[in-house]
Amino acid sequence: MRLDSALRIARRRSAPIVLPYLMVDRRRRRSLVRVVRALRDGGAAGLELGFPFSDPIADGPVLDAAHERALRDGTRWGDLLHALGAVTPLLPTAVMTYANPLVRRGLDHAVAELARAGATALIVPDLSLEESAPFRAAARRHRISLVLLAAPGIPSSRVARIARASRGFLYLVGRYGTTGGAGRGASIDLAPLVGAARTAAPGLPILVGFGVRDRATAARALASGADGVIVGTALETLLSRRLDPGSVRELLAEIAGSASLPRPRADRPAGA
Repeated sequence: MRLDSALRIARRRSAPIVLPYLMVDRRRRRSLVRVVRALRDGGAAGLELGFPFSDPIADGPVLDAAHERALRDGTRWGDLLHALGAVTPLLPTAVMTYANPLVRRGLDHAVAELARAGATALIVPDLSLEESAPFRAAARRHRISLVLLAAPGIPSSRVARIARASRGFLYLVGRYGTTGGAGRGASIDLAPLVGAARTAAPGLPILVGFGVRDRATAARALASGADGVIVGTALETLLSRRLDPGSVRELLAEIAGSASLPRPRADRPAGA
């Protein structure tokens, strides 16, 4: 199943949408399928696979260290394609990578490889709306959803433009700064951003990332009217301590449980 289809189905059912993020690392190659099965069993609607990059400007210390470790372990583009082949039968998958690896490999060629390997969505965190046209064109050619990011502090009119251009879902950054469990993001009122995106693109799922680490932070994101959350740093922290599929499943199940709490209807803007 495609990721966009899986998210739409979950949204119609008002089911918990939790999208975990895993860094591709050659050292973890043998354990990848076990971890993804645990994520699926814990309630994941899909999966993000991150490709390591030497200058990950959007990532906080935990994921920054994961980038560095994966590069030290010799992780290459082929490892990403191998990982996609292994996990897409289990969960519909998006790839998160920075613009430079795609452009250096040849944008159209790289997107085609991702599509052939099984990816159905692509997230490029350092890609602005103004620079996205060639990426969107390549994604359309190869039937991949190019997911765009909207951050707090930008005007509602810009959120609306980003939502209209995004495919698959809108990645709503839930805090200022980089990814991670701490920071100022908890005090941000995301409801106006969700409302602007919902009005501009009513059928587009909205997922909040950055700072979602447990049931409480997920519940706050969902209370804004978002459809789901993205979990990266909390999962990487867990895996870096001990590769325990049971703990992975419990973490996802705890966060997915927050979606059962009362929240605004998904078919209208928060507060409507």
